[in-house]
Amino acid sequence: MLLASPFKAFAGMNEAFAQFAPKDSTNTRAFTTLLLQKVAYILCNLLTLLVGMWKCNQMGLLPVGTGDWLQFEHRGEVCNPFFSILP
Repeated sequence: MLLASPFKAFAGMNEAFAQFAPKDSTNTRAFTTLLLQKVAYILCNLLTLLVGMWKCNQMGLLPVGTGDWLQFEHRGEVCNPFFSILP
């Protein structure tokens, strides 16, 4: 919920601000209408998203350590010089 709600808010931002648009505006759902308020709305939703990601990181749900990516790591073969000189 904490990670999904900012994306839903971004998607419905113009509809949420349409009721506050000036009456003389030609397009009440344009992004440039109430620009400063919409930027503040976006920043608050980004803050909510960052708090959710921080909480997931604190619980260990985000793959940030080297142990989380071991299946994608490929090791090269070790060349042993002792066996190369034997016939």
